Amino acid sequence: MTILRSFATFSKASGLNMSKGKFNAYFNGVKADLKHDILRISGMVEGLLPFKYLGVPIKTIRLNAKDCKPLIDKVVQRIRNLGARKLSYLWIESICRNFLWDGGVDYLRSPLVSWEKICRPKSEGGLGLNCASDWNKAAVGKLVWWLATKPDHLWVRWVNTVYIKGKSWLDYSPSSNSSWSWRKICQIKSRYQESYQQNIWNLDIGKEYSIAKGYDFIRNKGGRVQWRSLIWTKYTTPKHGFIAWIYFHNALKTNFKMHKFGIGDGDTCTICGMGSETESHLFFECEYSSRILGLIGNQIRETIPANNHIEWRKRLTGSGIRKGIINALLNASIYAIWRQRNQRKHDLVLVKPEKVTNGIIKEVMNRTLSFQEHMGSRDRDLVERLHAYSG
Repeated sequence: MTILRSFATFSKASGLNMSKGKFNAYFNGVKADLKHDILRISGMVEGLLPFKYLGVPIKTIRLNAKDCKPLIDKVVQRIRNLGARKLSYLWIESICRNFLWDGGVDYLRSPLVSWEKICRPKSEGGLGLNCASDWNKAAVGKLVWWLATKPDHLWVRWVNTVYIKGKSWLDYSPSSNSSWSWRKICQIKSRYQESYQQNIWNLDIGKEYSIAKGYDFIRNKGGRVQWRSLIWTKYTTPKHGFIAWIYFHNALKTNFKMHKFGIGDGDTCTICGMGSETESHLFFECEYSSRILGLIGNQIRETIPANNHIEWRKRLTGSGIRKGIINALLNASIYAIWRQRNQRKHDLVLVKPEKVTNGIIKEVMNRTLSFQEHMGSRDRDLVERLHAYSG
């Protein structure tokens, strides 16, 4: 009756009426006389379980992968017409991971950077993506919080009646014959146990729980990295920043690294053939890359060091615009040199350093066009000099 009164109040306020022909009443564990009274008063017809919503059967027991397959298939068709896959958040994560590295859903090679690191914030060296499994735990954590702090919540009252039965929630352990979903809630409760003290969640959020803060509490954390501000700026093109991000993780497949795993003919630099192809050699010490960095250094009137360039970049002086442009040039250089290295390795083609430098500067200058109205005179001098070099 309470629900019907709510519908009636809504109808009066909105002018919208419930179409009883489209409504059915579904029962589980309800006595026959009570069921009869509900149907008589509501005017509804009894429906039978399971019925389908969006192709998924609605039933009283836990759904399995087969039940949800129709809905997943519809989602899959919108994601590059994917074929049927196993339903789970791990599968969803695999789609995201594979798309990141290959632009598709089937990436059979080992990722350059682990998913765990990718799901960290950019300040910790990640890409700021969310780990679906941890986000799921954090969402369930909200139910844990309700049980600890909201005794008058309808669902909490039901759980206390059916499961907890007057016991302390924080000390409660489920019985072996409890439902899978209830045991899962209790399992996740243990993840948050240490954060809950005196009816307050110790998650730097005061008395209220949020899924975002709960996620941050349980996720795998890493230390802050020094190079976050060097690549994720408005001056750096995303594709340049992404390759620079892999470089800062020391994850590019150089000959030196592949040779350590017994892959390839040797660890010699693909471009110059004069030294071991480590990342420091390839991007800063190789005669080819040194020429490119020297040409860029002439235009920005700086000497770009071959060693410890992170500290050099952090010590750059001048305006934020100047620092942003110089960092963008370095990130674009890493991208361009890596691209030339791969062309040399696979196609036996190598573009002259002067032409590569010209392309690097031109790309960065195109990126800065929308920021030039905010530049001071010194910044404009730098931009004009770079524009003149790139033609």
